[in-house]
Amino acid sequence: MELLGEKSIRLPLFTGYISRGLLLHILRRVDPSISSRMHESDVPKPYSVTPIRFRAKKKLEDGYIVDSSAPCIVCFRFLQREVARRFLEYFHRSSEVMIYDAFFHVSSIRVRSEEYGDIWKSAEPEEAFRLHFVTPTYLSVLGTEYHYLFPDHTRIFPNLLRLWNMFSDTNRFGEEEFSEYKKWLLENMGVSQHRISTRIAYMGEKKATGFIGWATYEMKKIDEWNRLTCMLAKYAEYSNIGGNRTGGFGVTKMKTKA
Repeated sequence: MELLGEKSIRLPLFTGYISRGLLLHILRRVDPSISSRMHESDVPKPYSVTPIRFRAKKKLEDGYIVDSSAPCIVCFRFLQREVARRFLEYFHRSSEVMIYDAFFHVSSIRVRSEEYGDIWKSAEPEEAFRLHFVTPTYLSVLGTEYHYLFPDHTRIFPNLLRLWNMFSDTNRFGEEEFSEYKKWLLENMGVSQHRISTRIAYMGEKKATGFIGWATYEMKKIDEWNRLTCMLAKYAEYSNIGGNRTGGFGVTKMKTKA
């Protein structure tokens, strides 16, 4: 979605949580009950966002002054069709949104839709692929406030499979299959290359550290678990990866040619 502001505003260095606030505001205007569900704690949400991209007129110590003559770009990805439909309803009656105290005109909306069945059917097994971690990514660890700051396949892909099972309308996997898949990941997959660094993202008074960069994953077996893994790597482009994925963390891109 491209937005043109009526005036220049100040935005923080990391805008993922601004994107989420914008999405929830739009849903609240359409149906407050949907927005309330999206606010529920400890429940995986059927959407992800990217930080707002924009051209800066001035760099500040803690942010930027946005150049209002150039469009801002933000992406919203939905894991359930109904939420996407309600989101688009807003623009049947309005072409403006508000960020902070400024109105932004929606100059264009590009919609791309892919069914769960299509994602599944289009997946092909690969010997290797690379994931690019575009925004800070972290993996939560039970029992501690410290985060896991390495793209470990045995942590990433089971979490992606849980999201797939929760929101997919096809090809879901049972507990025995889930356990078998985790064992397969441990025995048949590994990180062969990586270029990872850490970065702190500030969200108002809060902050979180995540890793950015890329990792290449290799797989020993060309089988259905391999195919599932490649499918989940593609699915991650819709769902984001890891903690705070609905706040612009964990944005990834998959490349099959490492």
